[in-house]
Amino acid sequence: MNATQHLIDQIEEFWQSQNLEQGTVVVGVSGGVDSQVLLHALKMLQSELHIDLHVATFEHGLRGQSGVDDAAYVEALAHQWGLPVTRGSANVLRLADQYRLNIEEAARQARYTFLMNVAFQQDAEYIAVGHNHDDQAETVLMHLIRGTGLRGLRGMLPVTPLSDYHLLDEKNPDLFAEDYTLIRPLIESSRPLIRAYAAENNIVAREDETNDDLTRFRNTLRHKILPDLAALNPNIKQTLVSLADVVQAEVEVLDGRLESVAAWMLQWAETRPTEAENEGGEIVYIDREAFSQQPLAIQRGLIRKVVFELSPDTRDLSFEQTEAAREVILQGDTGARLDLPDGLYISIGYDEVMIGYGGAPFYPENLPRLVSGQYVALDLEGQGYINDNQRLITYWVVEGLSRDLHPADPLECTLAVPEGAKLALRTRQDGDRFRPFGLGGKSQKLSDTFTNLKVPLYYRDQVPLLTVDGEIAWFVVPTATGPVGRIADPFAVRPDSETILRVRWEIGQEAYPDTVDAL
Repeated sequence: MNATQHLIDQIEEFWQSQNLEQGTVVVGVSGGVDSQVLLHALKMLQSELHIDLHVATFEHGLRGQSGVDDAAYVEALAHQWGLPVTRGSANVLRLADQYRLNIEEAARQARYTFLMNVAFQQDAEYIAVGHNHDDQAETVLMHLIRGTGLRGLRGMLPVTPLSDYHLLDEKNPDLFAEDYTLIRPLIESSRPLIRAYAAENNIVAREDETNDDLTRFRNTLRHKILPDLAALNPNIKQTLVSLADVVQAEVEVLDGRLESVAAWMLQWAETRPTEAENEGGEIVYIDREAFSQQPLAIQRGLIRKVVFELSPDTRDLSFEQTEAAREVILQGDTGARLDLPDGLYISIGYDEVMIGYGGAPFYPENLPRLVSGQYVALDLEGQGYINDNQRLITYWVVEGLSRDLHPADPLECTLAVPEGAKLALRTRQDGDRFRPFGLGGKSQKLSDTFTNLKVPLYYRDQVPLLTVDGEIAWFVVPTATGPVGRIADPFAVRPDSETILRVRWEIGQEAYPDTVDAL
């Protein structure tokens, strides 16, 4: 079998084993041999896999004219192969200074943020990158040398949510409304096989001169350390990759156990403001005795899970911080306190430990809210819902009298609602799921939707959910960049929609006008 067919078969097997679906795939292409071969192979498989391709190339601003030329080369190649392309760039040195990152990390975050933007613009299902079998071996060894736990020994996952990666701050909240899936179709393909494929298909790679710079850690691994290890074990790369495969399976089991334990052990509650503070927050209560009876791995996992749930941007709680938290939970005297990143803290009670925020804000006054557990049935022939300084206005859109069926105001929307449907307002409940618009009717946990939107945990129980026949149809949530509204896919207005309901929240003085103007 020639290299071309061998690699094509590997990608097909990858697609099937990972249960990937049809749709648009954004392919990150640098001009190097790996990413060019990935793009070429996916192009050959377009019809069979039922995918559309969109090329994305990014210039980091670190290599002067060479980097600019590489991006131009990829752009020209995409046009030559008849594929759409988006070209981006960034000043990584400035970003590294702005976000206090090393250059390598700033470049990685900038690149993945760019790829996520392209995926958002193209409504893509997947983002494909060209990491291969040899890259995986280098990654595992690099993590091992630097120091890591099980998650680092997994190496690079074949398929992973992009939310698992640090990304640069973005001002567009819609960008984080859904998660994006990063895939590595060449993760089982060796570097020699990829180069043989390139030779058979006349693919000319752009050479990155920095790949020979031995001051870079990965290059030292590739050109010095791994060859030395190969003298002791000629199969060292496969050994490292096999280790990653084993650990990936182990972590999957551990995560399942962790979720099961967290479901009954973690108790969430809203904090009450003190006389000196007019702010509330969110606290997680953990029974100290129950915590102490868990295996060490579960203890560490619970701490990391709570910190991430309370502060989604805190993804890298260090080993030292985790161990300090574990020690104070197990050994701390009543009243002991430990500060964690991003304003989080651990406070020790008599029989329980509290992890939470101090000084978290109340629900924004300019947004609608309900009391946790509240339920209100809506009368569509009446005034909708009125309470305190807010009201919900509903009315049926008469065909021809309103052309604005997609209002920009997040406090307003139009919904395709069946005649005779029962509408209600309520807050979230255990097991709630939501079908975001644009996902073809697929559902996800409402809590995952809130996490993707970065809705603070202490607000989530107060978000008014508009339901239609019991299913969540629309909500407005507070985020760091302002209110964001989301419509469920089954109730989105489409050209063939017959019964359209207009819904609008009015807050403050607007909630009690003398007359209701025609909308």
